[in-house]
Amino acid sequence: MDNFCLPADLAGSFSNGIHSFSFAMRWGDMDMLGHLNNTVYFRAMEEARIEFINAIRPYFEAGTGVVVGHLSCDFLRPMNYPGNALVMHELTRIGRSSMEHKITIEKEGEPGVVYASARSVLVLSNLATGRSCSWSEQMREVIQQLFSQD
Repeated sequence: MDNFCLPADLAGSFSNGIHSFSFAMRWGDMDMLGHLNNTVYFRAMEEARIEFINAIRPYFEAGTGVVVGHLSCDFLRPMNYPGNALVMHELTRIGRSSMEHKITIEKEGEPGVVYASARSVLVLSNLATGRSCSWSEQMREVIQQLFSQD
């Protein structure tokens, strides 16, 4: 797609087919053991998801939007304060009306050490009916371009 242009503030967050998002941990995000609370992993994934959805929002057809159809997370090791969680989305499949992502959560400064592994399915929906609808060819191209290997 020749006319697709990623906003400048998001250009650095997509690389080698992966969308990366840094989520700053706060002291209040910890549980009684000093670990990042499990609910905060889902909030970090939500913030990352919102960032890449905002990148493609201008290409949505009027009256459509994305909803979460599935989100699961396996917690592999406890993450401790202080630091930033690094949430990485990798597109694994794009279907008629959905896209699936493999999500890896690491701690910044500890590359390759996986704290959580997740999977999400996002579904394009008609906002008036609440029913799924097909990606346009343009949307499919935009999504594939964003998550393409450089």
